[in-house]
Amino acid sequence: MPQDLDLGSEVERFLSFRPAGVRIHEKLDDFFSINRGDVVLLDGAHYVVSGTAKEKSFGLDDEPKYWVKYAYEAFTGKRKIIKLVYLEQFDLKYGEYIVRCFRSPAKEGRVLESVKGLEHFMQGRTVLVDATNHIRLIDYIAGKTLFEIMVDSPESHERYFHESLPALLQLFLPALKALSSLHSRGIRHGDVRSDHLILDKEMGKLRWIDFDYDFIFNEAPFALDLLGVADILSEMIGKGERSFQVGNLDKEAAQRVKSLERTDFSVVQPSRLMNWRKLYPYVPEKLNRVLMSFAAGAEVYYEAVDEILEDIGDAASLIG
Repeated sequence: MPQDLDLGSEVERFLSFRPAGVRIHEKLDDFFSINRGDVVLLDGAHYVVSGTAKEKSFGLDDEPKYWVKYAYEAFTGKRKIIKLVYLEQFDLKYGEYIVRCFRSPAKEGRVLESVKGLEHFMQGRTVLVDATNHIRLIDYIAGKTLFEIMVDSPESHERYFHESLPALLQLFLPALKALSSLHSRGIRHGDVRSDHLILDKEMGKLRWIDFDYDFIFNEAPFALDLLGVADILSEMIGKGERSFQVGNLDKEAAQRVKSLERTDFSVVQPSRLMNWRKLYPYVPEKLNRVLMSFAAGAEVYYEAVDEILEDIGDAASLIG
């Protein structure tokens, strides 16, 4: 990069306004202080911050994620995501077990190194500002998330199920295979969700993003990733429905709601429906059976993504 690079001009180039002065951040330990129009100096390169990412899940839509910044690399114009260090932990009840979940920037860095060059995963690298400050520099992926694709479908559920879902499943299956390959190396994604799959506009493939969560569940080391796969499948069948609401159903399905029981819902989230076949009889039994392995009171469990992959693949041929 030229030594005489005018950072004010770079801000104007990307953000269409020229600041009176440019604030340059090098330490990066206070993500609240880094705002649009500021410049981050990272590993010898300058990045013009264009905005802060927002949460798109679990009732937190548009909640700012202040530790995640959108940016442009000065001079090259490449779009990047800068993930600063943010630590948190919480417990999740899974049946009779309590699972400790936590955010680990170092773990995400290890995953990025492991998936380097693999097309079904986001790409990036870790920059160590100091021994504990693992900043992740991520290549921006242009495209909608799988969740956005589902909820943006304007047709009725039955038409969506028979005409749109088969194509979505064909996109989803290779992403599942990629997740399985990650597990085969002893690595968890940690936060498997439909908004963590982006349909890359250029590649035409679903790509996994956000690997910084991890969990401790010695009895079933990959259980939460598998549950995440089931949650995605539930949303795909339910046309984007995450938290079950009668008002979102068509008239015939709404009339069947009284037949639902606690055992028809997720073992972890009582509001996430797994037994969609009770409301929509055209859902193939084999596909519905995959979800019921993650419902409250389930007696048959999956132990690997490959098992789910095989059953979904077989069931997908029955839709259309």
